[in-house]
Amino acid sequence: MMSISLIATVTPKPEAVDKVEALMRTLTGHSRAEPGNRRYDLFRGTDTPVRFHVFEIYADEAAIEAHRASPHYTAFRAAVGDLLAEAPVVVAATPVDTVE
Repeated sequence: MMSISLIATVTPKPEAVDKVEALMRTLTGHSRAEPGNRRYDLFRGTDTPVRFHVFEIYADEAAIEAHRASPHYTAFRAAVGDLLAEAPVVVAATPVDTVE
């Protein structure tokens, strides 16, 4: 079975960039420890407004569902709600030409 990749983009309000980054760093650490997680990398965009991008790889759809149901993810979503300038954008993808 082929793994599933997600690319998520989170755009915080300008006054909440540091708080959102801290919340995302915490989420990253917990997400990397999930059994079905293969990769969870956090990036900060260099453009304005500041956007955070997360590159995620999961073993399968069940691992994604487990991530979204996890206490750390639901806590993140609750904490970050009022701090975002717009709704997060998540794109699912499958590898075409990648290097480990």
